[in-house]
Amino acid sequence: MGTATENESMDSEGTSTQEETFTKVSVWDLPDLPKGKLPPHIELQRTRVLCGSLAPTNTENVNYSGAYAAMGVDNSVRFEQFRDNFKVEIVRLEEDELEFDMIGIDPSLANAFRRILIAELPTMAIEKVLIANNTSIIQDEVLAHRLGLIPIKVDPRLFEYMSENDVPNEKNTIVFKLHVRCTKGSGRLRVLSSELKWLPNGSELILGTEHSASSSSAKPKTYTSFSCSQDTRPEFSDDPIAPKDADIIVAKLGPGQEIELEAHAVKGMGKTHAKWSPVATAWYRMLPEVLLLRDIEDDEAEALVKKCPVKVFDIEDIGKGKRRATVVRPRACTLCRECIREEGWDKNVALRRVNDHFIFTIESTGALPPEVLFTEAVKILEEKCERVITELS
Repeated sequence: MGTATENESMDSEGTSTQEETFTKVSVWDLPDLPKGKLPPHIELQRTRVLCGSLAPTNTENVNYSGAYAAMGVDNSVRFEQFRDNFKVEIVRLEEDELEFDMIGIDPSLANAFRRILIAELPTMAIEKVLIANNTSIIQDEVLAHRLGLIPIKVDPRLFEYMSENDVPNEKNTIVFKLHVRCTKGSGRLRVLSSELKWLPNGSELILGTEHSASSSSAKPKTYTSFSCSQDTRPEFSDDPIAPKDADIIVAKLGPGQEIELEAHAVKGMGKTHAKWSPVATAWYRMLPEVLLLRDIEDDEAEALVKKCPVKVFDIEDIGKGKRRATVVRPRACTLCRECIREEGWDKNVALRRVNDHFIFTIESTGALPPEVLFTEAVKILEEKCERVITELS
């Protein structure tokens, strides 16, 4: 009995001690996280787009400056931080295509560059077509539309915009001539863009009113008023103006059919009409991040490699007859999610996107090199920012 009473007394004291311990420990007594640093799981949600088997998550950006104030983290955008983190790395540069990485930038800015490249960089494109003769099966309107979409290899910065009240001259207009005839008895003839011949002295078509003019000694008036020849300018003397590609099919002529016309190109922007857009396309995607959450070996490794259509994974030999899957080409991932679509594989592979790292691709139509297009887009965005600052000040 005494022993039992003594044990009960000890249990009671032990319970009392434990209750006192639990009472004293509270949320405020827990160890603090380092100031200025987010917990790993919140940092992952802030900096990555998580891609599940059905749909991506965490696609929105947290832009509120005080979103993590309780954790001692300032989420505001600071110029010094942006300047130190922002990078542009060239990955591939070809004649008409550029691929580069934009690191440490917000999606809104990346999209601003894309929109400027498509709609706000000027080029020269055929706007007015004067058809003297067209006996082909292509209607005049369709023929003029096809001519307008032919890229012209010339620097638009050398020309001025032409308004409704301006007279076409050597500073705002480029004139081309096209005259092709398919002789009778021959086969069908393809009319290519190489048939567009540059007229550096301006239009050769005489205005209709000039045919009935009384003075035959005066120089007949044409559709342009060039004061000098364009080929006298040093920019064009060694590099004559011509279509970017010489093998674009404009029309097909049958025996006896003929096309004779003049095409006048002026300066414009893509937001007015797509023919003035300097890029075939400009697009970006977030940098893929592919992680293996555990070692995947032997048969499982082979199955994983076969799942991916773009060969992101490969197999390495780790010795003793063992083989292990590795990630060798994460940049090639298209987020098809075939590697995690089968049940249970999302526990083996993690697919993510880095939300401030963009793979940007510019495909130029040929008027300007893609690297020049990007620098011009930066200048336009800078001008927009300066305009806003001026308006607010």
